[in-house]
Parts: sequence; structure tokens; C-alpha cells
Amino acid sequence: MSKYLCKYLLFIILLSPFLRAQNKKSNLESLSYDELKEVFFRNEGKIEIQKKYARAFLSKAKKENNSPKIARGYYYYSLLYDDVRKIIYFDSIINNVKFPASEKNYPFVIFLEKGHFLSKQHRYKEAINNYLIVQNLAFSKNITYFYRAKYAIAVLKSEKMGEVVEALPLYRDCYQFYKEQKNNPDLAFAYEASIFGLADTFKALKNRDSASYYNKLGYNGTKKSKNEFLNNIFILNEGANHVLENNFNATLDSVSKALPVMIKHKDKINILASYYYMAKAYQGLNLNLKALENYIKVDSLYRSNSIILPEFSDGYKFIIDYYKDKGDKENQLKYLTTYLEIQNQFQKEYKELSVKLKNDYDLPNLVKEKESLINSLRKDEQKYFWIIILLIGLAFFFVSISIYQNRQKKKYKLNFEKIINQTPKPEILHEVTTNQLQAREINLPSSLVKELNDKLSKFEKNKQYKNANISIQFLANEFATNTKYLSLFINVYKNKTFINYVNDLRVDFIVEELKKSKSLRKYTIAALAEEAGFNTAESFSNAFYRRTGIKPSFFVKELNGC
Repeated sequence: MSKYLCKYLLFIILLSPFLRAQNKKSNLESLSYDELKEVFFRNEGKIEIQKKYARAFLSKAKKENNSPKIARGYYYYSLLYDDVRKIIYFDSIINNVKFPASEKNYPFVIFLEKGHFLSKQHRYKEAINNYLIVQNLAFSKNITYFYRAKYAIAVLKSEKMGEVVEALPLYRDCYQFYKEQKNNPDLAFAYEASIFGLADTFKALKNRDSASYYNKLGYNGTKKSKNEFLNNIFILNEGANHVLENNFNATLDSVSKALPVMIKHKDKINILASYYYMAKAYQGLNLNLKALENYIKVDSLYRSNSIILPEFSDGYKFIIDYYKDKGDKENQLKYLTTYLEIQNQFQKEYKELSVKLKNDYDLPNLVKEKESLINSLRKDEQKYFWIIILLIGLAFFFVSISIYQNRQKKKYKLNFEKIINQTPKPEILHEVTTNQLQAREINLPSSLVKELNDKLSKFEKNKQYKNANISIQFLANEFATNTKYLSLFINVYKNKTFINYVNDLRVDFIVEELKKSKSLRKYTIAALAEEAGFNTAESFSNAFYRRTGIKPSFFVKELNGC
């Protein structure tokens, strides 16, 4: 429950300076910075519209040479992406924009946002390093950012790294600071968030009294501020706290109040948490059918949304044992397989929690239990044995395929970014200088070398390589030389064979054209091959992959997503 809530609270805290807006004018060019910002955020999720206003904001800032506004324009662009481009925008601001001493938000907010993105990528140590940079920069310049960074570190330690004890003093420091500032409307939400951080941390440490104290404090505060969502988060968290006290009826009462609000706000992780704590309460009251019903709702949400946290997964043990007692081996295997899948997921996503996961969710024991079930099914009926073997094989096959595809996708993404971010290549791949001609020893007259170099440069500049029928024989005739001399020149000075030389020119040409032309991206692969000078789509794809490390179809798809 706390992981996604804390991320939501942190996101709101980080963006609070940017969420005020004024009325919009009709003419885009006449809009003020605040008006452009308001329309940008009002159209959240409509990427093309947001790009339009981010572009206008940035253009206005560049014309005025306004460094803080230029930084903010790039920052708005970063909000549109959830891949390496986000970090590229962040680093561009950090490294290239100079800020006046009076600037209160930059570069602090950029380091914070960069840390938040790195955390989502499970790069926790890098994230903390960025938060520490904020603390060092902001301590004497903007103390509110110092505590925003401290809160972010606390969230990371308590929710991602399993360092709950280390997170507690950080939450306390944030709470003390925001408590003194709670009458500041800009920091009121941060104050309530720090209360929740303490309540949830004490719950994780099983300090029920302290957790209850801060839940009640947060409940009263959010009721006064009329924050319906956060008010019910405290209600839900107190319901979870009652489970630790075996006060199961109180849990049911709290969760029943909070659940409709979670559904209203479409907060999937806390809807899942609500069903989980209801199940725990019913289990504690020995109402096993009710417990089963709610645990299965947790499973349904996992299957439909692929979201679950370690603390919510132990309901699968109840489901598995329930069907085991009923002799329903098919359902027993179904939920055991899902449970094993979830543990494998945790091993990947919660790397810093590996020791805890190993103790709490022992993978070898799960495999052993699964093997025992298989053996039992074999004794009952031989055909079920083969069904199970098939399921296991398919599971491992799809996991392997998934791992392979994910690795390939990451590799393709990196190659795509290299292509996008590299400086466009000149038309001539390796222009041969006079010094280079003199420096290399080749069994050709120097006059011929110079002549071939000039003619090949003209060949490249005029894009004659787009001729699909080009051959070394044809080109040698054009150059009034022979194929042996031309081939030797290309091998030595272009460092490749004639075929690879021509194909690389074609690929570099089509890459740059695709970057510039959206209409060209609508072409089929066969049409792009023809445009570049290839005879077949297959030869084009192979040459493109050899040159760039990705397929042309992937490159076009990623460009369209930019």
C-alpha cells in the first residue's frame, strides 16, 4: 500500500511549485509563461498538445534569453518521456543552463526529478546520490528543497531498499520541519505526507502505538483540510495497523470506509491493499470463505494490472492451502504457479531487498512444494503429470523468451538513443585528406589515388549510391578506371568492402531522412529500401541492422513515439 502512495505524495511535493496557473488567452503567441504552463498541465496525457505548448514556452524563453525559463521549458519536455530521453533533458539543464542567484527552484527540482526517475529504474544508489546533491546545494539557498530531498531518500530507503530503521529518523526530521511550516499553504501537503511516512514506517516496524498516533494525527489534519483521499489513506493505514493488534472487526470497519474512496480515485494499489486487509481480517475471524473471496480479488487485480507488493503476496499461501485442503489440485497448482511468478518478479524489482525476500519468500521451498504437487498429481492420473510438465515448460519458455526480448529491447533502445543523439554524419563517410593520402602506402600512383578520391567524394555528395543497380564494375567504368584499383582504394581508405561501403552510405542517408521526415516514416520497409537504393527489403533490413544494431521497423516505431 505505502509504496505507490509515497511515490504519489513525493510526486505532488516535487511538482507543487509548478502547479499554479492563470487564465488562458486565445492567441498562442500572446500567452504568458504562466498561461502556457497552465495549458500544458491541463492537457496531461495528451502528448502532442503538451509538446505544442512546451515548444511555445521554450521558444519564448530562448527569444528572451531567459535562462530559468529555458530550463523550465526543457523540464516540461522531460515530463513527456519515461525513458533515457528524460535523463538527457535533465542533464542538458544541469550542464548547460546558468541560473541567477535569485532562482529558487532550479537546479534543485531537476536533481530531484532525476533521482525519482532513477528510482523507478531500480537504480537506487544513483537516485540517492542525486538527492544528496540537492541537499548540499539547497541547505543554504532553499531549505524546503533540502527537506524534499530528505523525504525522497526516506521513501527510497523504506519502500525500495528495506532500510526501514534508517528511514525513520529521516521521516522524523521532515515531520519536525514541516510541522513548523504547516501554516504555509505550499507546504501543507508535505506536512501531511511526512505524517503518513512516520505512520507507515512505524507500522512496518510493528510499533502499533506510534503508528496509531500518527494515523490519528494525519486523519484529524486531513479532515480539517478536507483532503478526502489522504484522509481515507490514514483510515486504511489504521485499519492495517489493527491487523497487527488482532483487532479484526476494527480493520473491517476502517477498510470498508476507505475502499469506496480508493475506488472513486481509481487508486489501484490501495484498492488491492483494501481487499488484502479485508482478507486478513476475515482470516483472523476464521471466516475462510470471505478471506478466500478477498484474496482472490487481490489476485485478480494482480492479473489485470501486474501490480503487487511483497506484503500483499502472502495471501497466496492461504489460497494454496485452502485448495490443498479441498483436494482441488488444479487451482492449487494455478495459484502456486502465480505465487512462484511473483517471487521471481520480486527478485528482479527489489534487488536491495534480496536477503529479506530470500527469508520471507524462499524460492527453493516453492519449487519443492510445486514438485510435491506434481508427484501427487502423477499418482492420481498420469495425464495430469504431462499437463503439468507442459505448463512448467511453457512457463520457463515464456520467461526465457520474455527475458530475451527484454534484453533485446534494452539493447535496441540504447542503439536507438545513440543514433538519435549522435551528430548527423556528413555525406562523405571518411573524406580522405592530402596528408592521409601521403601517409598510407598503397600500390597505386599518387595521381590515381587523388583522382579516385575526388571522384568518390563527388559520388557520395551527389548520392549516386541510391542507384539500386550500382556495382563496382559500373562505378569503375564511370571513373574511367578498373575494378581492381577502385576496390583496392575503397578497401584501404574506406576500411570496408565496396558492398558495405555503398550499403552504409544508403543506411546513413535513410536514417537522416527518417529523422527529418514524418511522412517518410509512413512508408513500408520495402518502400524505404527502394528509397535508399536497395533491391529488396531483406537486404535493406540486414544492412540497416549491421550498421546500427537495430532493425529499421524498430527505428521507425521509436521515432514515431518521440
